[in-house]
Amino acid sequence: MYQTGQRWSSRNEPDLGVGMIVEKQAKSFTLHFPDAETDRQYSHDQTSLVRRTLTIGDQLHFQDDTFTVLEVEEIDGLIEYRISDQDDWLEESIIQFPRNDKNEIDSLLALSPARRMWFDLRRHTLEHQAANAASPVRGLMGLKAELLPHQIYLAHDIANRSKARALLCDEVGMGKTLEAGLILHQRLLNGLCKRALILTPTNLQHQWLVEMLRRFHQPFSLINESVYEDFMEGDDNPFEQQPFVIAPIDWASQHPKAAQHMLDAEWDMVIVDEAHHLAWHPETPSIGYQVVSRLAANSESLLLLSATPEQTGEREHFSRLQLLDPDHYHSFERYQAQQQEFKQAAELAAILLPYSQENHGLAAKDWHAAFSHYLSEVQNKDWFTQLEKSQGAQHIEAAQEAISWLIDRHGTGREMFRNTRAAVGGFPNRYLHSYPLENNELFASASHHVQPEHDVADGHWEKDPRWIWLKEFLECQADKVLVICHSADMAQWLNDQLTFAGFQSADFHEQMPLIHRDRAAAYFADEDGAQILVCSEIGSEGRNFQFSHHLVMYDLPEHPDLLEQRIGRLDRLGQLNDVQIHVPYLKNSVQERLFNWYHHALNAFCRTTGSGDKVEEAFRDSLHAYLHGQDDDSDLLQEAHVYHEALLKQMDEGRNRLLEMSSCRPEQARQLIDQINHQANKGLHHYIEQVTHAFNIYADCQNDDTDTAAWFIRPSTDMMLEALPGIEEEGKMLMLDRRQASQRENVAFATWEHPLITMLMDEVQGFDSGKLTSAILPIAALPEGTVLIESMFVIEATAHPRLKLAQSLPMTPMWQLSDSNGKFLHQQFTADKWAEKLKGVPNRVAEQWVAALRKDLIEVLQAHQLNAQDQARPIVHTAKTAYQHRCENEIDRLRELKAYNSLIRDEDIEALEHNMQEGLVRIDEHQIRLDAIRIILTTKPE
Repeated sequence: MYQTGQRWSSRNEPDLGVGMIVEKQAKSFTLHFPDAETDRQYSHDQTSLVRRTLTIGDQLHFQDDTFTVLEVEEIDGLIEYRISDQDDWLEESIIQFPRNDKNEIDSLLALSPARRMWFDLRRHTLEHQAANAASPVRGLMGLKAELLPHQIYLAHDIANRSKARALLCDEVGMGKTLEAGLILHQRLLNGLCKRALILTPTNLQHQWLVEMLRRFHQPFSLINESVYEDFMEGDDNPFEQQPFVIAPIDWASQHPKAAQHMLDAEWDMVIVDEAHHLAWHPETPSIGYQVVSRLAANSESLLLLSATPEQTGEREHFSRLQLLDPDHYHSFERYQAQQQEFKQAAELAAILLPYSQENHGLAAKDWHAAFSHYLSEVQNKDWFTQLEKSQGAQHIEAAQEAISWLIDRHGTGREMFRNTRAAVGGFPNRYLHSYPLENNELFASASHHVQPEHDVADGHWEKDPRWIWLKEFLECQADKVLVICHSADMAQWLNDQLTFAGFQSADFHEQMPLIHRDRAAAYFADEDGAQILVCSEIGSEGRNFQFSHHLVMYDLPEHPDLLEQRIGRLDRLGQLNDVQIHVPYLKNSVQERLFNWYHHALNAFCRTTGSGDKVEEAFRDSLHAYLHGQDDDSDLLQEAHVYHEALLKQMDEGRNRLLEMSSCRPEQARQLIDQINHQANKGLHHYIEQVTHAFNIYADCQNDDTDTAAWFIRPSTDMMLEALPGIEEEGKMLMLDRRQASQRENVAFATWEHPLITMLMDEVQGFDSGKLTSAILPIAALPEGTVLIESMFVIEATAHPRLKLAQSLPMTPMWQLSDSNGKFLHQQFTADKWAEKLKGVPNRVAEQWVAALRKDLIEVLQAHQLNAQDQARPIVHTAKTAYQHRCENEIDRLRELKAYNSLIRDEDIEALEHNMQEGLVRIDEHQIRLDAIRIILTTKPE
């Protein structure tokens, strides 16, 4: 079906123009779009492309000459065009494809008329596509989770950079995975990323796989050792076959051939989780670091994720910053000097912060002395004068502006972002409840094995003191309880026993298919569903259950990070109650000693800590001996506690308030969230009703409220489409309320960015029959048989996505209405009000109208073409002015900051200037094309 040289265009990205297949692989192919100067890769089973060919009478360009197509022939999948009476033929691969068909009016009138509703559906589709393309929050609306200010601000900042390269080092539980997913999703939808690679530790690969699908509807392919071996029978590179890949970095680092295949594939974005494990030494950088270094050098965007980026030392931290920007971070000594300067700014920001808050009650301060380092820069600024002289609200506002100035001066262009629980706030308290239990002979192995049931046959597990305690504990509980244990076998056994004992329980473990896990999670989330969910360790990976506040740890994990992951399923923003942590353990067991270590040395149950593994490393030998009963050194826990507290104090003293402030500016974050909430599904309820009816898709509205509507969508036997993305055969619920959808795993959150909606919009645009429709207008004021013509023209400007042209001039529809004499009437109506007056007409009758009126229709529509050009001029002028103003504002801002901020370079400003000039040229080269026609005949009212 697909051949090198064929011409295709994208329904998803019509702005790219007409592309040509330049490379073909086993399961995918590459299209080059000359107008947009970009390439795109598509799989063979895609549905978003339209084959583009010319017909007899069309014009084509070849070697600076224009020819008329006299004859068309297909040979081996390629089209050839005869251009002369001397039998000269040109293959489609060597011609310049015209941007617009010359005879577009004639082409549309040659179609079979469709139902009248298709004209309105096309118009609504174009209007919604235009609004979404122009939105500054496009790509941030589709997240199936609560919108948290620090995540939205950070994602918006990084995703809108020309190159999304950053170190995300939010504290544990702040949502770095979602932040990275938001950045990726935004760049995907805005055409800035087509291929992405996510490198994770082995134990997190499935968490990422699930999160990308569940939160962003973005399927990834997992390539690990077992998957890779399946590909080794042939010569294909598995990393080139899939556009979105998750791979364990520790496996790839140990497998040279897999690492080389990974490097051979081209990636637009690379994401590395737990980046602090990329060990570096000047002489011997780790293989993992070397692999990421080569990927970073060849990828436009790079995100490194680490809650503890500096735990391995400042020099290794600098080595990871070098991955992001080797040109700027070329000297460690220069970096240290910049950090000292940034530290001074952070100290000043910490002084200003209390003064920026209402009712602070603080004494006046010598701001000349405080700003001594910046006095020459700020002494003429209005806010500095207000800071020195004013009081009350004016003084508070001046302090806020001073902080904003510091953030702009030092924060703009920074690669490192860090949000902390202390800065963001809103987290619950944690309370620990411990239950030391007497052991018995059956579980004697617990004294030397971390899992008490390790050497005990499952037929005796019911004698486990922890099981006896769990039943008694749950009998006294009315709230929902999350139970986490290490293994899938134990989780399944506990659930079976609880169910047999009469509890409403569900299990959740890695041996279950993903859909069954989703159902179990949904059953637990349902207010009338399971009271208890029993999870294996994977239950602490990626799933959030903040509607519950009781956590039972049936056993304890061997690493403090896993302990924090378990607690983090409940201890999250949005948790409305204090988190109650219940830990039963057998006396004189490894679990008891592990409990003592976590509680007394790390205080890990009642607060988060990012340095638990650092403490364990410092006391490794002593800790191993203590946990396995070889040494009951009573001083170990106290020494570790003192060491840990010293680490935390050191981290807090080094805490950079300015970095935290620049990582989230609350007012801007609030404005972004307001925009997202306003635009995410505005008008979508009505559109779902329209589009599902048009394509004969089963759709049952189960809540007709515009803001909280819910639709049950299912494929139907007479559906006009082959498949529905994200919708199983048995159907799926689409909810327009973000909060409700986020709390239910088995429903989809419907926004304009959901794959089903974007696909349906593309299908509307690709449905050629819908371009010509007909209707009757019952009206007494006009003679019966009066002909009226509606048309819809579209303004299109083709450009590379990096120019962000669509934010100023998206694909813009223009509606017109006239009589058969060319008198325009559309200013007297709105398009929707006009559509309400129309009635349907049989297709056979409509075909007769078109045939009889064809000549007159062409003349009227030519008048529509001229009027569309007049209609477009003010739209294009406004768009051009707005585009230039937006670009110039950013260029002027960076020029001013460059005098003080070394992160802003001449080439950055020059790139913006070049983009602005190119964008203005592309706007001037805009095209106006005819998209749809509706022919109307008047009749007498009934």
